[in-house]
Amino acid sequence: LAVAAPVLRGATDDSFPFSTYPMFARVIEHPWLTVAEGLDADGARVRLPPEMVASDEPMQAMRTLGLTAGQGRHAPRQLCARIAERVAQSERFAAVRRVRLVRARFNPLAYFDGDSRPEEVEKVSACQVSRSN
Repeated sequence: LAVAAPVLRGATDDSFPFSTYPMFARVIEHPWLTVAEGLDADGARVRLPPEMVASDEPMQAMRTLGLTAGQGRHAPRQLCARIAERVAQSERFAAVRRVRLVRARFNPLAYFDGDSRPEEVEKVSACQVSRSN
């Protein structure tokens, strides 16, 4: 009975010791992620690392982006401005002229096979990078 218990529950229910192994029990759709990207003068995308967003921890940066995107219009504008300030101070991103926060849908299999282009993109916020010369 204990071995069969997970079969009697929903695929997303998961608890120790009777796991349904939800990561394998259902088809996972192509996920939406909120990301920060830079744009150069030609409009080419530049991937911005976690430390430009929040800290050098990728999961903290992703959490910051995800939570901020769901907080109306003001919070994403503020985060975009903070990211633009960090970008402006970085020689590594001297070519970046604008910062965008976008929600993008990715195909996980293609992504890890080398095709990191998003399938769909929705703009959350955008701002200029101001540099003093």
